[in-house]
Amino acid sequence: MDYPLKTLGQLRPILVGFRKKAGLTQAAVAQRLGISQQSYAAFEANPETASVERLFRVLRLVDVEIRLGAADEEASPVAAKPARRPPSPPAATRMSSTAKPAPTRKRARTTPAAGEPARRPAARRKPREDW
Repeated sequence: MDYPLKTLGQLRPILVGFRKKAGLTQAAVAQRLGISQQSYAAFEANPETASVERLFRVLRLVDVEIRLGAADEEASPVAAKPARRPPSPPAATRMSSTAKPAPTRKRARTTPAAGEPARRPAARRKPREDW
């Protein structure tokens, strides 16, 4: 069955579905890829940020092929709906070229009070696994 992919947001549920259809857990896929389960979970949670190479490796693993083709002109949302410009604001709310923007306020800098523990620096992230 073909699954048309029109936005990157549709990629996650499709990947999860193919993985489950293949009877694999995240841990099993990660083991076959040679990475940790946490790394694969991060990939599956946000596949639109992954490289095409990583996406292809996962799709080959779950025995899925990619087919590219031109969309039908009749079904294409671009052909069916012309782009609309947002309405412009009323003339009274437009800013003139001589108007000055509102001044920005500086935040007061606070230091820890005596006896109050100092903040710890943020923990460093683990480096990404190269797979």
